[in-house]
Parts: sequence; structure tokens; C-alpha cells
Amino acid sequence: MPLGPSSRQLSYFMEVLRAGSVRGAAEASNVEPSVVSRQVAALEADLGVSLLERRGRGVVPTEAAELVLAYCRDRVTGDDALRTQLMELEGLKRGRLHLLVGDGFVDTVMRLVVGRFCSEFPKVEVTVEVGGTSETVRALAEDRCDLGLALSPPTSSAIRVVSQRAHPICALMAPDHSCSRIEAPLTLALLQKYPLALAAPGTGLRTLIQSAADDECVELRPSFVSNTVMPMKHYAEAGLGLTFLSAQAAATELADGRLIARPIANPILQRSRVQLIVRDRPRLSPALMRLIRTFDEAGYFSAANDPWLSAGG
Repeated sequence: MPLGPSSRQLSYFMEVLRAGSVRGAAEASNVEPSVVSRQVAALEADLGVSLLERRGRGVVPTEAAELVLAYCRDRVTGDDALRTQLMELEGLKRGRLHLLVGDGFVDTVMRLVVGRFCSEFPKVEVTVEVGGTSETVRALAEDRCDLGLALSPPTSSAIRVVSQRAHPICALMAPDHSCSRIEAPLTLALLQKYPLALAAPGTGLRTLIQSAADDECVELRPSFVSNTVMPMKHYAEAGLGLTFLSAQAAATELADGRLIARPIANPILQRSRVQLIVRDRPRLSPALMRLIRTFDEAGYFSAANDPWLSAGG
């Protein structure tokens, strides 16, 4: 019975696709390019198909290569599932979990959920990475992470929503900003007149803000751009202008009175949601199911853990 491609062949093949060239794959793997070439050639010979086409200084996958790549991902998933099932024999004494969390959620997730889980299951290795909304959905679909927490992620047939709650985006500003005295919800038409700090293009937050602006035919021109939350909060706190974030992302600054939040009269921003998402599959690992339950036990999706919602904002 044939054993199929070797793990070494597949590993070099996937590295070539990631790097876009044999030389790049060799540098990433710390081997000579000839080693990579031989392994890929052996894989092509074993399968009887051509996997790579040369384009300039790089390579592109053939249609057959896409099938082999899908096989690689299924094989990695199967290997992980086997390890998980073996670990289940010991309860949750071992295991690995990989989370991708939006930048604005990290503090609360660590404080309420991850710290609690790690304390209860210290032998389960937990990795937390900060990831944008689209990146998180893509990583889940490709089995590169186990759980994602994202802001209004796009729908995908590969993704299942486990929990969610309202997560409105508001305008954050220093207490002495002129807009702070306006009690009614602020409009984007008004806010565009002030210096603005916006999330970087490509982030879930910027996509949401842009959708809201397009909906009202308003052009928001930023004076400051960042791909992380902290610089945007510092910008607003220094009185340099406004920024758009959820109240939860600035819970500490709001509690200390360094920033204030005002609602924005836009349905897209008012209806935005934070969602806990997983790869849509028949069975989740016990460790992942226990982590999801920890989110529920910690009340993460309760309005009480959002200063904006609990205050009736």
C-alpha cells in the first residue's frame, strides 16, 4: 500500500509556496537551494505531476499544486486531531490552543478569560496573537489558529460564530474637546471637520469606519493613522483630535477620566458586533470547548463587561 508523499517533501513544497521561490524557501529553511529543489522534484516525480511554474525569479503553483496544498492542510489538521485525541486520554493535562484576537480586545480577553484558563489548565500551551478581522477569518479557514475574536467579521462558509454581542463604535476625545459638550449623538458630517486618528487601512475597524462614511457620502481624512489601538488613544488623550473606537477598548482611560466617549448617529457603527468564531467542523477539541466555556463563565459577552453598554450608552 503506497504511503504517500513524505512529510519532508511536503514541508519544503509548502515553504516554496509561502516564500514564492526556491531560494526564498531555502533561506527560510536554512538549507542550500539544491536541497529544496531535489525534494520538490522528488515530490513531483512521486505524484507524476508538475507542481511549480517559473515566473521571472519566482515560481507559481500549478492547478495540481493547489490540490496538493489542500492535501497538506488536511494532513496537518488530521495530525493535530490525532494529537488532540491522544491528549484527551489525559484530560486537559496537555494540549495547545492558538487564538487570534483583535487589538482592541486583548486587554479584556487576557484579564477575564486567558488568565483564568491558564490558571486552571497550566499544562495547556496557549498562544495569543493580535490579528485583524480578515486575517483572523483567513487563519481559521486555513486551520492556522483555533479561535478568533473579531470585530464584525465577514461571513464565510468555513466559519461558525460561537458567541457575539453588540460592540458599538463611538467617538473618543479628551474631556475638553468641543464635541464633548454635545449630548446628542454625533454625526460623521460633523466629525469630519476635526482632526481624526483612524485605524490603518485593511484593519477591521477601518473597514467598518469606511463603510459608515461611504453610507453617508462623507469623506474622513485622517491626520493620524495607526494599526494598533494604543497610539490612537494617546492621540485623542493629548487633545490632538478625535478617534473612533469601542468603549471597551478604552475602558481604563474612560474610567480614569482621561477620555470621554460620545455615540455616533450611524447604524453601521451602532450595530457593529464582537464575535467569537471557530472553523466550522463537526467536532471541536475538548481544550477548545473548555476555553469557549471560559468566555461564558467569565461573562465576556455580558453587557456588564462593556462600560458603554452597561452604562446605557
